[in-house]
Amino acid sequence: MKEVASWERKFQVWQYSVSHSTLLLRSVHPQLYETRIDILFPAVSFMQLRPSYDTLTISEADESETEELLPSGVNASEPGNLYVINHGQGYVMAPKCSWFEDQGDHRAPSKFGPLRGTK
Repeated sequence: MKEVASWERKFQVWQYSVSHSTLLLRSVHPQLYETRIDILFPAVSFMQLRPSYDTLTISEADESETEELLPSGVNASEPGNLYVINHGQGYVMAPKCSWFEDQGDHRAPSKFGPLRGTK
């Protein structure tokens, strides 16, 4: 498994848009961090997540690891990559994973554009 990114800070599921299958994870806590981090997964075809994580490591599984890790009944041939959260605490199947760090707070618009409920 190839590590994509890692942070020693709390993240939470901030938004999921059913119409666009877009998942946004966010780390924002003005009392603890000077910056906000948004992580976007577009065109999500499968996910299994906790509501929040105290730290976050995202790894990308190769084809054989994807087949091993996915629960039975989930099609491993879905388009995209399997992104593994914290060595198996969660999964997201999506074409890509992007992130952006800025000085925004929880009300500031996301760099990823107008996502419903994020301004």
